[in-house]
Amino acid sequence: MNFIYDVFSYPFGWILWFLYKICGGNYGLALIAFTLIAKLILIPSTVSTQKNQAKTLRTRAKIEKIRQKYAGDQQKINEEIQAFYQKEGYGSMTAGCGTLLIQFPIIMGLYGAIYKPLSYILRFDKETVSQLSEAVSPLLSNSRNIRLGEIGVLSHIDELKELLPDMSADVWTKLESFHFTAFGLDLGVIPSAYGWKSVYALVPIAAFLGAMATSLYSFIRQRQQTPDAANNMSMGCMFLFMPFMSLWLGYSFPVGIGIYWALNSVLGMVQMLILNKIYEPKKVIAKMMIDESITRREKEAAVKENVAILSKTTE
Repeated sequence: MNFIYDVFSYPFGWILWFLYKICGGNYGLALIAFTLIAKLILIPSTVSTQKNQAKTLRTRAKIEKIRQKYAGDQQKINEEIQAFYQKEGYGSMTAGCGTLLIQFPIIMGLYGAIYKPLSYILRFDKETVSQLSEAVSPLLSNSRNIRLGEIGVLSHIDELKELLPDMSADVWTKLESFHFTAFGLDLGVIPSAYGWKSVYALVPIAAFLGAMATSLYSFIRQRQQTPDAANNMSMGCMFLFMPFMSLWLGYSFPVGIGIYWALNSVLGMVQMLILNKIYEPKKVIAKMMIDESITRREKEAAVKENVAILSKTTE
């Protein structure tokens, strides 16, 4: 597990530290910048998903014909639909799962960078991290965040100075100049440790509301485009999955993760509104039909040309 954290958390730690410096030591702005960059990276995948959804609307009739043709033979239906998807360039990565899967390395890297800031952001060597973590452990014995050893160091710098007088002055300088907060909240705190009555509970609630707004908007559009599918109970459950997962994520993980996820949901909603305007299904389908007509005419012209050439050679 530590190896996985190293793979993802070190690069994300560098990015966060770089953004933190650019933003003048404002970690809130750094997180916003980080989320924007992540969204920009995912735009090609999101656009592909948007186009694929429009393509799905057009091909639904063809899939229904396959179901009717092979009614009673589910295996054959699955084979024919799979073959059709391959022909049309469908797949889990184009159907929307790809964007969600890409989020997990980001979450894992961000989790490690926030959970262990001394290792992944400040880049202290293992011996220094070990000394600081062991020294702060007794100070956290009555804390509900006892598992967050490295984060605890940031909250007990003065006490640690007395316990570790031989520690390099450079270490204390870096620790004192590192402000591990955003929007007035300690990024390392886990909201579940303080309950729903604390100010930290606003983070999971914000993540939930952002994800719920996005899911409701998606559900409404899905219902407009595919009424039969939207009336399916399993479809409704799927749209509710993300909001409640966001609530759990924001409540059970450090505040920094929750803030990222809440910002990600809000930006996702904005992105969806813009892309739905640019890549409105009817417009995409119309363009696809025009492109297909052009391609078909080019093929027909090529066939006629080849026939003409063969005719001349045989005369």
